[in-house]
Amino acid sequence: MELNIESKLNNTRNLLQELGNSVSNLVNSSPDVFADPGIQSSLQDFLSVYQEAVQRLENPSFRIATLGTTSSGKSTIVNALIGRKIAPIEAGEMSGGVLTIKHSQEQKLIIAETQDAVWDTGEWTGLSDEDLYQRISTVMHSYHAARKKREYVAPQITAQVSILPACDASLLGLPNGIAVELIDLPGLKSVQDRTNLATIQKQVNKAFSLVALDYMQVDDKHRKCLLEELKKVVEYLQGRTDSMIFILNRVDQRGADDLPLSVRIDKLREEIKEVLSLGELPDVLPFNARLLYYAQCAWGSGSFNQPSLINQELRLKLLKAMFEDCAGVIKLNTKEDRDLKNWFRDIEDRVEDNEAIDDETMREILRYSLEWSGGRELWDRFRVRIQESFSELVILPALLEVFNNYDALEKLLQVVIQARKINNQEQVEQERDQIAKIRQNLQKNIKKIGKEFKGEIEELIENLKKDDRMINDKVVEETKKIGRNGFERIYLAVAAVEGDLTASLIVPVRDAFKNNQGAFELRDKLGEVTSPALADDISKAYDNVSRRLSKFSSESEYLVKRVRADDDKGKKELERDEWDVRLLYHTMREAISKRAEFVLQSKAKQFEQALESLVDEQVKKLKVFLTEGNFSSINLEQAAISDLRKKLAQDLPKLPEKFFDLQDNFKPNSSKKTEVVGQKTEKETRTKTEQEEYEESYKNGSCLKTTKTRTKTRPVTRTYQEVVTRDITQDVEYIELFLPPHDLMAKQWSSGIEKGKKSLWDILLDWILKRLDDVSSNFEESVDEITNLAERALQQQSSIIEGNFEQEKQFWRDFEVKKNHATADSKKLQEICRQ
Repeated sequence: MELNIESKLNNTRNLLQELGNSVSNLVNSSPDVFADPGIQSSLQDFLSVYQEAVQRLENPSFRIATLGTTSSGKSTIVNALIGRKIAPIEAGEMSGGVLTIKHSQEQKLIIAETQDAVWDTGEWTGLSDEDLYQRISTVMHSYHAARKKREYVAPQITAQVSILPACDASLLGLPNGIAVELIDLPGLKSVQDRTNLATIQKQVNKAFSLVALDYMQVDDKHRKCLLEELKKVVEYLQGRTDSMIFILNRVDQRGADDLPLSVRIDKLREEIKEVLSLGELPDVLPFNARLLYYAQCAWGSGSFNQPSLINQELRLKLLKAMFEDCAGVIKLNTKEDRDLKNWFRDIEDRVEDNEAIDDETMREILRYSLEWSGGRELWDRFRVRIQESFSELVILPALLEVFNNYDALEKLLQVVIQARKINNQEQVEQERDQIAKIRQNLQKNIKKIGKEFKGEIEELIENLKKDDRMINDKVVEETKKIGRNGFERIYLAVAAVEGDLTASLIVPVRDAFKNNQGAFELRDKLGEVTSPALADDISKAYDNVSRRLSKFSSESEYLVKRVRADDDKGKKELERDEWDVRLLYHTMREAISKRAEFVLQSKAKQFEQALESLVDEQVKKLKVFLTEGNFSSINLEQAAISDLRKKLAQDLPKLPEKFFDLQDNFKPNSSKKTEVVGQKTEKETRTKTEQEEYEESYKNGSCLKTTKTRTKTRPVTRTYQEVVTRDITQDVEYIELFLPPHDLMAKQWSSGIEKGKKSLWDILLDWILKRLDDVSSNFEESVDEITNLAERALQQQSSIIEGNFEQEKQFWRDFEVKKNHATADSKKLQEICRQ
């Protein structure tokens, strides 16, 4: 039978204490063993993480993170769940920062210092709820106003107040002594940069997640958009889908001709399961946050069975708002019960007359509100899901380092024990020879294996850099066949970055040009995928460029405009045309780079997992040094690998500032054109023969470049004369500017992304190779440490064999029993954590 949370927590604490006692007994019984420098260092590492785990389990904290799609009423839900108005709920996007609400008897507000913050930071105590609310709202407003001009690290706010689920432990089913925190996370529109996304991902990974959806988006018309946004919320924030509850808020907005609510929810559950690739149907609960918010805050954050601490002025204010805003819900739920309808009407009249509403009446109002809003079912569902995921969210994270460090220590001790079991000098010498061979083999081959493995990686990435889908797919398929699945994850992540940049930035700007779209409409669309400042810059640049391009004419695949070189006003206009288009390219380049970093951060977990799979493959190759042809009785392999795992650290790839290079190779050119600038008249004299030839050519129309006034004169002797008017032509210099039309702009931006993608592969290659170099280096270090330890143990054993060997054998038998006892405690602890 599954243990309840309190029993599981107590059992974990006891087992952790038993593990600590077992290790302590082991150390006390044989201090000489732990005096060895290698074992002593490993022991200190274990004791450090052990003490930290003890502290974390003595003061565990259960976190609930609230995620939400756009305008889902997420902050209203938070206030309803804590029983007080703390999270800002004004209209518009307000949840720009990370607001953590912790249970505490003393009210305190902490606004962390962040880089270049334009809002107040510091700590305040003794604040009322109203003061807390106003200060938090001011910070959020300041942040939203400031980020219209540039990007800022989002505010990190902690409010310490008494909250409902901690005051009434029965709501979550948590035992006393477990802290409760609610984290109100910003919507995706407020998280469009890498730094803020990374901060939020850390919060979500440590918390149970409550995902708020909007009922007005689950009809057939809007549901696809809702689910796409939901998928992004979950993917980008990296929430644990196995510890999520979805609530469908604002169900009071249902129309009379809507589908039955149960039908909509069933459809939604099926589609969420498919979109998020869940193993089973998720919990999706109908909800009315506003009703519960008013009623719960009118009672307060105290236990239902204790007197309320809310004053009558605030209670009446909240109830008055409840009767105004939730009239439809109350009417719907009382229409079949005339007495109940009259009871609520009587209370509404009393509220209107400012009559005091006593606690017993308020309890009844709250009971009905919990039932009608979906609040009661939500608390019930919370308790079930917390039972299922408490270990994974609270207990296991506190103990993972304990398990890793104990495993490394235990494997070192096993090396010493195996060495001390040897009972003759001949075998001691054999083991020494074996260790010498291992070292020689390692030094000879580790660089070779590393070079070969890295060469394979480089070749794979060179193929993936080619802009050929067939080659890419073939490479990925081949790597899967040989068990190198990490490359498929990396390939898909990089492809996702490229696809996202095209769909989210290039296509909207191209279509805006094509459809002559308004700048404000484009700004709003881009604001969903990049910072307000960048969205504003792009839309302004687009507006200027679209006006200027209307004065250009089409020529070949470009748009062209020409002005005379001596037209100063025209040249200035041409310079402005060029500058505005360059500015559009510059802002697009910046937005694409920022968006790429953001999407890469959202894929950070995929990159980590892919890299770790490559590390695992490399470790398997390296293990050959310790196992191939090794007939030693000392198991060096397990100790070396365990020590290696302890040493390996995580490192995420970082992009350079100028990642995508969007070429803007357009500049004014000079050209010359022959033009008529005037006319001149002159006499022309010809011989008879010349005249005849001239008249013949004139008759045939070959002299078309002159304007002629023919005046025939009587011939004198053998010549003819004629007055001719000729055009005066001159080469005129023009300045011309060729600019790309919108389709060509989009192609150039896409080409820049393609080049940037190749650079991304280079960055990832460097990151992977550095990681693999670290693995080789750490592995060499671990093997060196383990073999040194084994040699020291063999040296001591060689001396002991010559002396009182039987007594020493008994000591090591006893030591191994104690060590095995500690190992059994560690295994029991791991088992209970995974129940």
